[in-house]
Amino acid sequence: MRLSRPVYESMPLIYAGLGAVALLLAYMDPQGAESTLAIGIAVIAEIAALTVFLRRQDYRALSREYTGETIELPSRLEG
Repeated sequence: MRLSRPVYESMPLIYAGLGAVALLLAYMDPQGAESTLAIGIAVIAEIAALTVFLRRQDYRALSREYTGETIELPSRLEG
């Protein structure tokens, strides 16, 4: 699945916000299985936010470093 650039750029913020809301819910009601589930969701959302953010940062760095030109290599198959 391919996402548009604005959507993909905002995904880390969405994941971080989701994680923050889940942590807030776990903080407001610290007893029970709901709190444990909220903390689990928060950890997964924050890891996802960090992963997407770092992959975007790496993609930008590689895009600046490589222009997309191809290298013409001599072919030994033609003779």
